Amino acid sequence: MPPSSSRLVCRLLCAAAAVCLTAASPSAADGAYDLVILGSVRGEMVVASDAKSRRVSFRYDDRGRGHDMRTELRVDAARLPTAYAASGLNYLKAPIAETFEHTDQGGRWTSAADQGQSPDRGFYLPHEASLDANTTLAQALLRAPERELAILPRGRARIEEVMRTRLSGDEAAILYFIHGLSFGPAPLWLDEAGDLILEGNGWASARRKGLGAQAEKLIELQQEALTQRERRDALRLAQKPSGPVVFHDVALYDATRRKLVKARSVIVDGQRIQWVGPARRAKIAPNAQVIKGRGRVLLPGLFDMHTHLADNIGGLLAIASGVTSARDLANQIDPLIKRAAAWDAGELIGPRVFRSAMIDARHPLAGPTELLVATPDEARSAVERAAAAGFPAVKLYSSLTPEQVRVIISEAKQRGLRVGGHVPAGMTMTQAIEAGFDEVNHANFWMLGFMGQEVVDKTNSPVRLTALGERGRDIDLGSKPVTELVALVRDRKIVLDPTLSVFEDTLAARRGEPAPSIAAVADRMPATVVRSMSGGGTAETEAQLERNRQSLERLGQMFMLMHRAGVTMVPGTDGIPGLALVRELETYVEAGLAPTDALYMATLGAARVAGAQDRLGSIAAGKLADLVLVEGDPTQQIASLRNTQVVMKDGVLFDPDALFAAAGMRPRPRPNKSEGADRVPPGRRPTPPEPP
Repeated sequence: MPPSSSRLVCRLLCAAAAVCLTAASPSAADGAYDLVILGSVRGEMVVASDAKSRRVSFRYDDRGRGHDMRTELRVDAARLPTAYAASGLNYLKAPIAETFEHTDQGGRWTSAADQGQSPDRGFYLPHEASLDANTTLAQALLRAPERELAILPRGRARIEEVMRTRLSGDEAAILYFIHGLSFGPAPLWLDEAGDLILEGNGWASARRKGLGAQAEKLIELQQEALTQRERRDALRLAQKPSGPVVFHDVALYDATRRKLVKARSVIVDGQRIQWVGPARRAKIAPNAQVIKGRGRVLLPGLFDMHTHLADNIGGLLAIASGVTSARDLANQIDPLIKRAAAWDAGELIGPRVFRSAMIDARHPLAGPTELLVATPDEARSAVERAAAAGFPAVKLYSSLTPEQVRVIISEAKQRGLRVGGHVPAGMTMTQAIEAGFDEVNHANFWMLGFMGQEVVDKTNSPVRLTALGERGRDIDLGSKPVTELVALVRDRKIVLDPTLSVFEDTLAARRGEPAPSIAAVADRMPATVVRSMSGGGTAETEAQLERNRQSLERLGQMFMLMHRAGVTMVPGTDGIPGLALVRELETYVEAGLAPTDALYMATLGAARVAGAQDRLGSIAAGKLADLVLVEGDPTQQIASLRNTQVVMKDGVLFDPDALFAAAGMRPRPRPNKSEGADRVPPGRRPTPPEPP
């Protein structure tokens, strides 16, 4: 699990803002915190303050990645930063050198993402962040007029008190939501003195040492408060038709034939597609809601086959982007079941979820999962836990031993579960397939096995990313080992989800520019999120960047080699739900894939892999009404998929702009916006609309 997960953990543990100044560690700690990832303590944060400054030491380990930084902050009476600096290593272990200073002329800053100045007074939100940063921001917001402040470099934030509870010893814990930092409210618990008790969620959090089981109580209360708001949003944003819905006179993407068919109408009644045919033959009921389709393309709901749906905001972003089905490949088992059930029931807004439970070894580089194993009995119990929870598949992760792999696959096959995942360290992709893998996640594993045992033995570490950039361009795609691997994948009917956009973000991102996976929508995203994803990737020089680009190009060539051989591949992003899918598909098209084939992968091809082709993946009578109406023609320009106009899931209509707004994003520019849904007057058939 890379960013998505990597970025997810990084966002949860560092997305706020780091408070910084020198490399010195705090001497007299007045706050000590455990950094917890899925129940395991992976690091700590120590805060020390005096009358003039606030110093933080922040470190954690996420599979060999993770921050190790020291920070110091100086503030004025209003708790606004006057000086700040950070040093140490960032998530990808690149050096940190960030500074801010406020003088009579205004504020000036330098970070990996940007440098600039502003005459305006505001709260400087650092690019690299410890979780103490939101605490300091909260303290400033609580002192500000109307509890709202300008954020530097850009944006605004406000704070809201949500609820209070009592901890053991009768200590008060106050839940605040900070708005304006991300796609949804940023929750944190403070005591009455304004010091941090807990920030994060069940996936990743910073929690005061000694908090114990009370941390889970606070996370539960916090989630209940968030869910209540999201339920109210769902009632407001979901449009449940009172009668049939007609998508009239549209161009339709026929996923079965992988081609565009023009002048079609699709009639939906309830949750299902009732009729599909030529527009001139459509029999439209007097009470039907007609959605004009001239100049637009109607597609089956899209699939993202590699996600980590850690919150309900991800559901909003997915549906707004036309992703009505998603496969989650690592998450908390019980919360995911609860979240997916609420999405299916329409109580909350999100895609239908196909699930896989991740298993890894008890190891210093273990992935973030609750299913960690050391013995054969634990391995079998982990598979039993997944099966009992109704998961149809297990995902094997990077630190499992070959013996553990054998036990897990044997148990999974006996229970009828599919097996996929990372190729564990010490094994090649060929060995994983021969051991019984049905799927392999991430295209880097296609190449890593050809890079020598010194690489193969370390693929549970960041080497699995860096080695791709350093050595990928040297792989001979015409060699016998590569030819044999491609044949093995094809003959064994192994499914691949490449996640090419993950490696583009990691290896080809430039400092100061939004990561490629979000670049096309960055101008609409929350400014602080964009800045957090503008620090660049692993390349520190132009030469390294060019080397990495050549390796990515070779990876794209191997993608096409797999495709031409007839290998089944499905699109997965391992990134921000919804927003990253189009860039993933663009990387396939840039490698040489026809847009119509990319659309097939994201619709019927994915549905077949998910075992849902009988009800999803194509537009046909009797199938579930998961549909996406877009402006433009994605069979010619795959980027048109970003122009979602109407999304339907289970027969329920959604306005993408309204969903994006609910997730903190700005509206899309629409100089020639077409009309949306129209209700036809009783007794009249619609006249064909003029082209938009």
